[in-house]
Amino acid sequence: MYIIMKIDKKQAILQAALEEFYQKGYEGASTNRITKEAGVSKGILFHYFSDKRTLYLTLVDECMNHYYRTLNSNLTDLSDDLFEALEQLSKIKINLFKSDPMMYGFISHAFMAMPEELKSELELKQRRMQTDSVPLLASRIDRSRFRSGIKPEEAIEFVLLSLEALITKRLSKLREEKLNGNEIAVVMDTSPYLDMLRYGIYRKEEN
Repeated sequence: MYIIMKIDKKQAILQAALEEFYQKGYEGASTNRITKEAGVSKGILFHYFSDKRTLYLTLVDECMNHYYRTLNSNLTDLSDDLFEALEQLSKIKINLFKSDPMMYGFISHAFMAMPEELKSELELKQRRMQTDSVPLLASRIDRSRFRSGIKPEEAIEFVLLSLEALITKRLSKLREEKLNGNEIAVVMDTSPYLDMLRYGIYRKEEN
């Protein structure tokens, strides 16, 4: 019973922190409001999390882990065609954002407008998300579809970086707006661009 109560208190703090950080951002968030919403004392909060910085980064990790768990549970039906797989993953991400708009609104804002004092840690976490995707896709795709001389890992990295740059640019235009998960899901729909990356934008001239 004691262990369950400890878990419940920690989860209550994380849930209250999610709402506070989502609404107020890192700088504007108050541990006083978090403890009040969670129904715990400040002593309890700082027992689990040494400071606001640790609480924020733990929450980012929790959201990322939830994202990875959900993603991994959907990988069994992933296409062996790179672009079909990317479209499937895009739809999974969009559904995730719609399923919990606050959680994914928070994580998007965390990476889109990184608090200065947490920038190095968040950039490291962001790079982990990027680098994990290449081997994940490379292990599942049909390499025979690539043109001769094309290295699949390099091609995957190129496509992922192109899509990431596109999403970042679209989100940066909306940085000052408090988008929820549903609105961010619309921004993250990359299906029209996958078609361009797959087939190119010029007609191939016949010699």
